[in-house]
Formats: sequence, structure tokens, C-alpha cells
Amino acid sequence: MKALRMVILLVVVALAPTMAWAAAPGSGIQGTSHDFSSKGGGVGLCTFCHTPHKAISTALLWNHTLSTNNFSWDAPTTTAGTTYPAFKGDTYKGPTAKCLSCHDGSVAVGDIAWWQEGKPASLDNTKHGAGDSMNVGFGGAMGGNHPVAMPYPYLGAANTYNGATTSSKAIGGYGFVPGEWQATPVGPIRLFNDDGAGNITAGPVASKTGIECSTCHDPHNKASVDDLFLRGNMKGTDTTYICLKCHVK
Repeated sequence: MKALRMVILLVVVALAPTMAWAAAPGSGIQGTSHDFSSKGGGVGLCTFCHTPHKAISTALLWNHTLSTNNFSWDAPTTTAGTTYPAFKGDTYKGPTAKCLSCHDGSVAVGDIAWWQEGKPASLDNTKHGAGDSMNVGFGGAMGGNHPVAMPYPYLGAANTYNGATTSSKAIGGYGFVPGEWQATPVGPIRLFNDDGAGNITAGPVASKTGIECSTCHDPHNKASVDDLFLRGNMKGTDTTYICLKCHVK
């Protein structure tokens, strides 16, 4: 009996770190603004975005109709000189295209590809219109928004991502202050890599790293834990503050 209790104790101890990691910083989408299970048609908690069968793509088993907008910026380059690359919503393979499939206002929230052996006839037809605070990229215009689908100066070096390469100014040349960015961002910030063939996957890779909407936002976290699904706090003066997770100020 004593040996059995010891085995149980060891199992609990071994699982504890995993359990703590799984519970933080949020614990799911139920009851948040990303919970569409009450929107009609008896759709499940996850089905507006994902489906186990006949998805639009194998990646993420994506179920929501993608925007056909061509997304571009209101300036050719950043202040440091990195080019803003354009991208098309239904062909770009980064997670930003998935976010914009709802948030750019061109596709209804309920416009999903597959539900109960067919495309749903009537679900939520809500769209994030031009005046909606949750709208990003209306008509494909990304001006005034934080850059996404862009290279990040990972490891303090030039990176190429979505066809753009970090400007030499951004990594310390031409009078710009070196170290304006965290070489490796703090905490749960998520970076992505581009293999050069347009395939974008999670995790930084030297010289191939960039940022997406989900670099700063986690669409699955409870809004009560992370305001606006952020991976950090909306305000502050230390690295719990979302901006200071990437920027050195």
C-alpha cells in the first residue's frame, strides 16, 4: 500500500507542471466573444473555425470562409525602412489570414464551409463593419494597424518573411538605436517562420522569423484573463505590458 501511494504521488508531481502550463494564461474560449456555440444552427464551440472533416485546409482543419481581399498598408516601409509586404487573404498561409477572415468585415461570422453534411443555410450573418471597433483591414486596407505578416529582427539580425527582409536600419544602422526590439521576445509572445516557399509555421527560425496577429493575441484565451485575448497586459511599465514584450523602451 505504501508503495502504491508513492507511485500515485510521483504521478501527481510529474503531471503538476503540465497541468499548470495548460491552465495559464487562459483556460479556453467558452463564454468569450469567440464562443459562437449560441449563434444558431446548433453549431459547436469550435465549429465556426475548425471542423474534423471536409475542412478548407488540412492546416488547423480550417472551416471558416477566407477573405479574398488583397491586404496592403498606407506606407511603403516602416520608419526603420522594412518594406510592408502585401498578402491575399485566401492564399496567404500565415494565421493572420485566418483572423482577417472574420475581422476584415468581408465575410460573415457564420460563413463556414461544412456543418452537418453541408454548408449551413442560416447561421450568424454578422460582419465586423467599417465602424466596428473589432474591424481590422476593411476592404483590404491595413493602414493604422500594427504590422503583421512582417519580418521580425529575431536574434538582432535581418530576417526574411513573407517576401520582405528586415531593413539594416532596424538592426542598428543609419543612426537607429540597436536593441529597439527584444532579440527574443519575452513570455508567451509567439513568433513564426517562413520556409521561403510561403509555408508559415509556429516557432522562430534564425533569419526566417516574422510576426502575425497571433504573435500578440491568443484567440483561445478567456477574455477575462487576457483583455482582448492579448498575450500580455494592456498597460504597465514592465514586461507584463504587451508592448514591452517585444519593444525596448
